[in-house]
Amino acid sequence: MPSSVEAVIISGPRRGEIVQIADETVVEVSDEDIVALNAALDDLLVAIDRVATEMRTTIDTLSKPVGKS
Repeated sequence: MPSSVEAVIISGPRRGEIVQIADETVVEVSDEDIVALNAALDDLLVAIDRVATEMRTTIDTLSKPVGKS
């Protein structure tokens, strides 16, 4: 029995739409590739957290009144 692969569009004007993916488009992904992708995503989350921390610190510093000299 043939099976089809479907995906849900998660952003843009077609968000939420379910689309069928052609069989020739679907590829097998190795466990090593998945581990590498997860590691890269973890690194990205750490970098985003660092930027967010810097932004919060900057906003906090800039929102404080400047003393008179």
